[in-house]
Amino acid sequence: MTKMIIQNSGSWTLCGALLLFVLPLIPTPEALQHTEEGLEMLFRERSQSDWENVWHQETHSRCRDKLVRQLYWACEKDIYRLTRRNKKRTGNDEAWIKKSTTEPDGSTWLHVNYANMFLRSRRSDGNTPSISNECCTKAGCTWEEYAEYCPSNKRRNHY
Repeated sequence: MTKMIIQNSGSWTLCGALLLFVLPLIPTPEALQHTEEGLEMLFRERSQSDWENVWHQETHSRCRDKLVRQLYWACEKDIYRLTRRNKKRTGNDEAWIKKSTTEPDGSTWLHVNYANMFLRSRRSDGNTPSISNECCTKAGCTWEEYAEYCPSNKRRNHY
């Protein structure tokens, strides 16, 4: 009888140890938030008011492919994004492009407006920080800081 109790207590110890090993592997709602899949689900399920509440406080540190995905969410859910109009972004671009290509002045130079189209409009200075330098750090970036890098969003000035 005592031998049976000793055997049972040994198996209970083994079961307890196994349980302590397995329990941390079971995803909980809190643990799921810290995985990429959990964050994707959290971002997908947020309402507009949820985004407004976390936009300036919540920070995320992202690098490489995770940075691209984070930028997608920031651009998609930007609370200051203006809806696009049907007009061209820069107004009358086509008119001066046609004018500069059809002018028979014999000039070898491009029209200044046409030439400016080939220049980078943002962050062309090498000293300005990049999104990687800003957000791939321990502190990370807020959603607002990510949204500043959205390539095509027109944003409301909220300052």
